Amino acid sequence: MKLDKICLFILACLISASCADLNYTEENTRDEDWTYEYFGEGIKNMVFDVYAQVYTQEFESNSAYFLAGATDEAMYALETGAVNNYTNGGWNPANPNSTIWDKSYTAIAEIHMFLEKLHKTDLSDWEYNDDYKIWMAQLELFPYELRFLRAYFYFELFKAYGDVPLVTTTLTNAQANNVKRTPAAEVVKFIVDEIDEIAPHLPISYATEVNSEYGRANRMAAYALKARTLLYAASPLHNPDNDKVKWEEAAKACALIVDNAEAWGLKFSKYADLWGDNAFFNQELIWGIGRGASNAFEMAHYPVGVENGSSGNCPTQSFVDQYEYVADGVTFGERNSGSIDLTAGNPYEGLDPRFALTVVKNGDEWPTNGSQKKVIETFMGGFNASPKYGATPTGYYLRKYVDGSCVTTADNQVTRRHTWIIFRLGEIYLDYAEAVYNATGSANDKTYGLSANEAINKLRNRADIQMPEFTEDGAAWVERYERERLVELAFENHRFWDVRRWKKGEQYFETIKVANISAEKQLTRSTVTRQWDDKYYFFPIPQTEIKKNPALVQNPGW
Repeated sequence: MKLDKICLFILACLISASCADLNYTEENTRDEDWTYEYFGEGIKNMVFDVYAQVYTQEFESNSAYFLAGATDEAMYALETGAVNNYTNGGWNPANPNSTIWDKSYTAIAEIHMFLEKLHKTDLSDWEYNDDYKIWMAQLELFPYELRFLRAYFYFELFKAYGDVPLVTTTLTNAQANNVKRTPAAEVVKFIVDEIDEIAPHLPISYATEVNSEYGRANRMAAYALKARTLLYAASPLHNPDNDKVKWEEAAKACALIVDNAEAWGLKFSKYADLWGDNAFFNQELIWGIGRGASNAFEMAHYPVGVENGSSGNCPTQSFVDQYEYVADGVTFGERNSGSIDLTAGNPYEGLDPRFALTVVKNGDEWPTNGSQKKVIETFMGGFNASPKYGATPTGYYLRKYVDGSCVTTADNQVTRRHTWIIFRLGEIYLDYAEAVYNATGSANDKTYGLSANEAINKLRNRADIQMPEFTEDGAAWVERYERERLVELAFENHRFWDVRRWKKGEQYFETIKVANISAEKQLTRSTVTRQWDDKYYFFPIPQTEIKKNPALVQNPGW
């Protein structure tokens, strides 16, 4: 499994180095015939150009696409952060605050061009080249990889916009400017049918494939996409009548991965190993975004007061309140509902180990590198606190995904590799639990193998977590499940979409709690009100697209 992912970093570097030279145009030195007669610089670069759209901006330092700051997980410390547009009403069709539409349809158009002109490929002049057999073997997989990527981009469009134009061929400009939106159910069916058709042709692992280019789409990623798509389709936003059949389809899709995980080389890792310099080799990772060595994310998220730190996405008290104590499963918020005297003891002691791996609190030593390590002060007037500009507005800083070994000083900087998770086994077990509970009506039903509670307890029983097991059912189970999903998948870009598909935006996103820590280290909570409107369940279609194509109908409320 370690080898099964190493090439993703290579792929990311190749993308960044070559994207500007991929399209054949009149201004280019290459033409269409040339492109299909050369493998590495022609055909393969076209495939990499599609992969590049997956790797665009998702976790950049001050991007609207690191979406935690638009949820109850976090507040973005700087008011200029693009993510704040989602919470202050600063987005609209003229300023959609998202590139999902553009990048997805750009990638889809490139895929159609490749698939429709694949017959033009002629590598016969290279038949005696040492790499010829390798090229032909990879060429055989490219159409299946690209069809997976097309399904992936249609899922991205579906989750953001609902009904979207479902286009499966190259269009002229006139045709593109007259397409209508396809019902979401048909888009979901297309994604599922594509995965069912192509997944058997994709390798489970690239370990036995020529050149072992492991960052490419594999069978596990395809089935994970199917499972997530069906889970979203079964959720209240897309299933208002709570059709049990949709939940059953989602449960079966998740069960396929759960049942085959061990045979496919997947297993739970330590929670702390999900990020950091070696996270790309983690056996829990199904598909991720590998980045070369950098400390930009650390500069964006180290606390103010740490050299070149900008605070970034700061965990909220609402989020911290959801962590349970190891001894009895009581949450931090339940046990510490009023004012907390931080000088009288440590109220965080005994919390779920995932808390300390996710959140930096007052009194922690952070970052971990020797040259910048210090005791963090988030009390009023503290070294990392208000009234310093850009200090945490919540009383906490982010640790998860932030590599504390990076050095961000002006001189002698240290950088590390980063891996952003797209699919991992932990998510699949949670997806499975949710789907099985809703399909059967019970958290203890074993129709699909594991019960919902057993699936969640597999996560909570990991050696480095060891949290009290789930035994609930009914409404109490739903409440605890939503909390568990928040804690386990924190800052992995799930919460923004989960709350929307559950149609619980007003419940979770309209008001959040932050910690105010006085100079005397007394912690109190205050409420921050954010803008929420039910139209936010779906994104606005960019106004530029509406102007070009009058056949498109804008989402309700926009």
